[in-house]
Amino acid sequence: MKSVLVDYLIGCGVKVKTMVTYNHLGNNDMYQLTDQVMWKPKSAAKSKVIEDLVEANEVLYPNDEKPDHVVVVKYVPFLGDSKRDVSEYTAETFLDSHYTMIMHNECLDSALCAPLIIDLAVLCELFQRVGRSFKSASTSPAY
Repeated sequence: MKSVLVDYLIGCGVKVKTMVTYNHLGNNDMYQLTDQVMWKPKSAAKSKVIEDLVEANEVLYPNDEKPDHVVVVKYVPFLGDSKRDVSEYTAETFLDSHYTMIMHNECLDSALCAPLIIDLAVLCELFQRVGRSFKSASTSPAY
C-alpha cells in the first residue's frame, strides 16, 4: 500500500518528505524478520521501490534528493496472525506548509497472501491442462 500511495501523491505533485511505518505481527514471518540477516534484504527491497518512484520525478526531487524513509518491525507473539501497521506520511504542500497523513491498518496476514495462493493454484492447474510437445533436435528446422 505504501508504494501505491506514494506514487499517487508524487503524481499529484505532493512532495513526500517522510515515510515512517511501524509494523506489529505475531506469526513466524515477523519472528524471522527480527533477525537482522533476514531483515536487511526485505528492507532494501521495500526502500528500492520508493527510491525508484522518487528518482522518476526530477521536478519534485532534484539533485538526488530523497525523502526520509524508516520502517520499524516488532514481533509481538500475542497478536498471532493479526498484522497491524501504522504509517505516517509527511509532505510539503502549497506555500511550504506541511501535511501529515496517518493510516492504521489491521488485517490477518494469511488473508493478505490468500489471493497469491489462489493465483498460484490456478496457474498450476492451467499448466497441467496445457500440453506441449517437443520434437527431437534432428527433425527440427534450425532458425
